[in-house]
Amino acid sequence: MEKYHDEEITLSDILRILKRRKNWIIGITFLTICVTFVYLLYFAKPVYEITAVIKLPRGASSQIALSPQLSFLGVSQSPALTEQMEIMKSRRVLISVVNDLKLTEYFSKKSKDEVSQESVVSALLKNVVNVSSVKDTSLIKLTVSLDDREMAYKIARSIIDNYIRVARELNKDENTYLLEFVERQLPTVERELTEIENKLLNFQKTKSILPSEELNALIRKFYDLDGKIVEAQLNYQNLQSQLSVLKQNISQLKGMIKILEYVPDSAKLQELRKRLLDLQIRYNTLELQYTENSPEMRQIEQQISVVQQMINEEISRILSSQFETEDPILRGYYLQLINLQTNLEVSKSHISSLEQVRIQLEKELQKFPDLQREYATLLRDYNLKQQTYTLLRSRREELRLSTAGMSFNVPIVLDEPYLPERPAKPNRRLILAVAFVLGVFLGVLIAFLREAFDQKIRDEYDVLKTIGEEPILYQPSKDGKKDLEALKHIVVQTLNSTGAEPSHVHLLVSSTNSSWKIPIIEGMIELLSKSGKKTVLVNLDGNSSLPPIPKEAKVLSFDGEPLSFSDEGLKKILKDVSHENTVVILSAPTFTSAETKVLSYDANQTVLVLKANDSKRSDLLYAMKNLKNPKFILVREKSKKNL
Repeated sequence: MEKYHDEEITLSDILRILKRRKNWIIGITFLTICVTFVYLLYFAKPVYEITAVIKLPRGASSQIALSPQLSFLGVSQSPALTEQMEIMKSRRVLISVVNDLKLTEYFSKKSKDEVSQESVVSALLKNVVNVSSVKDTSLIKLTVSLDDREMAYKIARSIIDNYIRVARELNKDENTYLLEFVERQLPTVERELTEIENKLLNFQKTKSILPSEELNALIRKFYDLDGKIVEAQLNYQNLQSQLSVLKQNISQLKGMIKILEYVPDSAKLQELRKRLLDLQIRYNTLELQYTENSPEMRQIEQQISVVQQMINEEISRILSSQFETEDPILRGYYLQLINLQTNLEVSKSHISSLEQVRIQLEKELQKFPDLQREYATLLRDYNLKQQTYTLLRSRREELRLSTAGMSFNVPIVLDEPYLPERPAKPNRRLILAVAFVLGVFLGVLIAFLREAFDQKIRDEYDVLKTIGEEPILYQPSKDGKKDLEALKHIVVQTLNSTGAEPSHVHLLVSSTNSSWKIPIIEGMIELLSKSGKKTVLVNLDGNSSLPPIPKEAKVLSFDGEPLSFSDEGLKKILKDVSHENTVVILSAPTFTSAETKVLSYDANQTVLVLKANDSKRSDLLYAMKNLKNPKFILVREKSKKNL
């Protein structure tokens, strides 16, 4: 008879499986924790983390707010902030760190192999140095992770120092650039001034000369003109510095650098440059003869102003065709670029015109005698160097005052790096907690896998899940009373009453080992005999040993060769026994034999004895399919643990 059962797993099933396999779960969890602890104790290297927090310079901080176009495109981080982070991780900074700390030699000794500078820089970027931004601020967090605490601190300190140095170079304003130019020029001008002064003194000592009024007037013209040239050159250098700062401010904006490198040019612009140069030459020449308020000078000034305006419009037209934007910030940069380009054109033209006037004065100087010309040349050069030196010194002091308050253009270290007392990695508590969770997970997984592939019957629950009905449970006990009560329960369940109707024939078989059913047969016969039931035991097991049988019961044993159940003589014997006794118990061979299957259909009840942790689930399925009205007795020893 075939039965069906529900294979859907329930919460109670899960809890029962976990309880049954708890030893596996506990063991695997404990083993996982032990392996993790050994790894942490003997194999895991401590990693120290050195951290520092740096505030961006004002020039970068002021650009943290994103333009509407960048926000619309989904850019979540300011280009200026990203730029500073990339500068900190740049090869320019890291190579300086490698060279300062001799990291190539350090990592070569550590790895016992020769390493290159490039591989060290790559290792720093990949495994050692991490640069991140602090959310919604203009702060950058630097983290250096290394198993050498002292070296990690040195690397962090060196990165900060080199980053500040590079940032200071990149974040210069026009005054800073001009100050550097002035400070570079001052030693050279001072040395040249000393040389010219010595030459002039030597000339005055060795030669006697009385310059004419005409020569003195020419020298004064040289003096005034050279002062203007020096002033014009400084102004041109200042404009170049402003252009450099403008390039830095918009260097992160795509396409703008090409506009900055582009030099506006056209036929009209060349013509305007020529006109401006001619006007400035005329103006500088007349300046030597007239005062600034003279009608001639004012007229030329007006003409120069008109030409400058035309140059500005032409440059604006040229750049407009190269650069278009609706962003107000970019529009402001665009206007600055136009003004700078215009001023540079005017400044170059102004310097060229002054140089042309100077050439004319040089020609006038050639008219004087050699001695006076030599004296005028020395005096002119002396005045020029003296003017230049005085002007450079004066400008240096002005620039120093203007840049004295510019320290905010340099990154500020808010949190200095320090030597930690304990390593940041590995976090032993966290790793052990994860190992515990992992061990429990693996234990549960293995428990369910063993449950899925385990074909043995472990308890009555396995029988219930396999065939859909509970077995009769028998747990042998050393206590005679308890064991007797258990056997009574078996008799009641198998015979369905305390007594049995006549001709009740019961077939007892075991799944593999027939010895499991011996104590059950013994108890059943004893209880039935004491209750006054005529009981006979028909032993069909062959050479199997029989239990002690009470005197009231009969035993019919067939020893020797296996019997043929088609034999008419055997059938007649069984029929006679059934009529003569109230209960007939047949002890048959293993349930998988063909003889047992035939007997099952001749008997009123078939009982299959199973042994926990030994019988298989396939035995149940076979019995349900091939035996008539099977009942199941599960023998389970209390001392036997389920695995």
